[in-house]
Amino acid sequence: MLLEKAEPQPQPSARERTARWISVIVHPIAFPLFTLAVAIYSTTRSPAQTARWVALALLLTSVPVSLLVSVQVLRRRWTDLDVSVRRQRYLLYPFGLVCMLALTVVFASSGAPEIAVRASLGIALANVVDGLINFGYKVSAHATGAAACATLLFYVAPVYGIPGAAAALLVGWSRVVLLKHTRGQVVLGWAVGVASTVVALNLPLEGFLSGRG
Repeated sequence: MLLEKAEPQPQPSARERTARWISVIVHPIAFPLFTLAVAIYSTTRSPAQTARWVALALLLTSVPVSLLVSVQVLRRRWTDLDVSVRRQRYLLYPFGLVCMLALTVVFASSGAPEIAVRASLGIALANVVDGLINFGYKVSAHATGAAACATLLFYVAPVYGIPGAAAALLVGWSRVVLLKHTRGQVVLGWAVGVASTVVALNLPLEGFLSGRG
């Protein structure tokens, strides 16, 4: 009995390969770290302070979230590293929120630059909004994160705001090309990212920040 040969998988087009690379580079776990580094350095002009606070953000947010996603995918509870299935994000958003709130409190109590506190608070707010929307509609976390970063960059270092906005537009395009999101889900993500960052940048935090060491 002859075994049927498996059909060869179609090779991704140049367009799809480009979209995948954009999604990796402007990832909601990685891109905010770059943005945080730019924001802190723009206000402190200190490479040492920038490295210190970004390393702390990496430890408290990116590492635990990456570990959670990896473990869930390895255990086959989640389908992929993008957590593409909406219902699988029911755990992801609360977990990410706890990480971001922890970072915000640590930043505020450890004397981090105010812009770092507001940046982490903005991502936390975006996480809350995306998490609530996710109960009924899928929203692009890539678009949310990129738009939040672009808004922060325009605020602290306008020279980086334009490439930041370009990155947000490109990652939105990439998510549609890769069939991960619809245009509506991407636009909603952009709106959440911008609005959450604007709110965080304008919240009165004097009482919250006054107790910093």
